[in-house]
Amino acid sequence: MATTYGNLGRNALRGPDFSQLDLMLTKRISLRERQTLEFRSDIFNLFNRANFSSPPATLPNALPSLQPGQPFSLAEAPGFGVITSTVGRTVGLGTSRQIQLSLRYSF
Repeated sequence: MATTYGNLGRNALRGPDFSQLDLMLTKRISLRERQTLEFRSDIFNLFNRANFSSPPATLPNALPSLQPGQPFSLAEAPGFGVITSTVGRTVGLGTSRQIQLSLRYSF
């Protein structure tokens, strides 16, 4: 019925899952009494899993062709509910596999 809220429960619609495994390997080598060499490898998103973002959850404001109570179609609201991108481009937050190598000399 028009001008009323629906009866779908809270949090009934869910977006795609986010899953990422990061790995860090470290090797410390003692050179002398007070000198060390440390090799470190950081691997973000080890299995290179794609993490998709949630689809847009808002309808366009101006829908002049619809009357109250009529269902939406793809012509009136294109792209609504369609996943079009991945999560982000920040390392450690859903990007593709990133490998970082470092070498540290302590004296």
